[in-house]
Amino acid sequence: MSKAKQISVWVESTPGQIARVARALAKARVNITAFTAYGTGGESPIRMLVTSPAKARKALRDLDLRVTEEDVLRITLPDKAGALASVGERLAKANINVDYAYATVAKGSRKADLVLAVSDLVGAARVLKDLS
Repeated sequence: MSKAKQISVWVESTPGQIARVARALAKARVNITAFTAYGTGGESPIRMLVTSPAKARKALRDLDLRVTEEDVLRITLPDKAGALASVGERLAKANINVDYAYATVAKGSRKADLVLAVSDLVGAARVLKDLS
């Protein structure tokens, strides 16, 4: 498990925005290692973990987009039934709220990567430390 710097770029919820953001990062030679996007109407976030947050901020601000940052947890779990339940139960027991989360498992992989934005980053890292 590790603390990670998440970049959020705020875009209009219209076709082509993901491509615009991804192309700008590709031109800046920044790799996206985790990502989630959802339209809420109006301005919507594209949240990402990237190989170089500083280069990503510059590339996205050069597009005149609003960019924010926050610390999140990235944890690798076994890809098995109950793994997410263990995370949720430990956080609940410690009274730590999950603001949002996103995850992925590559086909055939035995590991899942989970990104968590939580109300208490230090506390969450402490209660989840032996899961990864």
